[in-house]
Amino acid sequence: MSEVPLPASLRLAGRKTSDDEICVRYGRVPQKLPGAAVYPDAQVSGDTLLLDIPDIARFLVRGGKEILVDAVETADVGDVGAWLLGTVFAGLCHQRGIVPLHGSAIDIPGGCAVFLGASGAGKSTLAAALATRGHQVISDDVCFLRRDDAGNIRVWPGIGRIRLWPDTLEALGYDSNIIERELRGLNKFLVPVRSADKLLVPRKLCRVYQLESASAGDGLSIQRLNGAATIELLMPNVYRLTLAEYMGGKAAIFGFCTAIANDVPVYRFRRRVSFDALSATLDRLEAHLRDAS
Repeated sequence: MSEVPLPASLRLAGRKTSDDEICVRYGRVPQKLPGAAVYPDAQVSGDTLLLDIPDIARFLVRGGKEILVDAVETADVGDVGAWLLGTVFAGLCHQRGIVPLHGSAIDIPGGCAVFLGASGAGKSTLAAALATRGHQVISDDVCFLRRDDAGNIRVWPGIGRIRLWPDTLEALGYDSNIIERELRGLNKFLVPVRSADKLLVPRKLCRVYQLESASAGDGLSIQRLNGAATIELLMPNVYRLTLAEYMGGKAAIFGFCTAIANDVPVYRFRRRVSFDALSATLDRLEAHLRDAS
């Protein structure tokens, strides 16, 4: 339940029971939490997290079930929503034992593949380009991971749109005149994800690719990683990892990343980051994904 406007496609990992309902509402949020541990960008007291975003809002996240939003009167509604769907929801995920990864995900036979990388690494561009070839995008920018009862790591769908810069939109053949522009100050467009019968069904995590730029003169390369190198790659890609640290959850996340390293193939994918090389990149990636099936 939410008093704050949210995308209809937003879902969080978990069973659909009354105990797992999340309430997002407007209300007064204190400037300080009594007895809280105070960090540069957050306060933590027990199962309560307070985030104070200057000129935007204060957010109170409680027990993985409730978010209270105290917006600054002059704040842009798009900015409030962006923080809510980004950092604030990441905090709630960490409280619920869900691991948010800074990555995009697509369907593949038997489950899904996740593309990781820092901002600007090309996660959204790659996912959107694969969508033009008929692949189902299930998450853009942040994906939500959790173990099921059988111990499998599963990925839950995120918000049903891809955020693209204008040059990417043009390169992929989208018409910016009929695509919604993001409400925030960023000049990005929100491209809807094609609907699918299984859109809200969690997928088994089958592959992980870390996106990196190839050096000048180097070709495409896909290298499998093992052991500690895999964990060292995964940990920095946990979205808002510092919030998990503040709330005492870093050890659990390390264990989760270790489970991925043990159970899921993880690769470093180096390629030229340019639109003229995109077709060859997609060909190589699709061939690699077919080899996995």
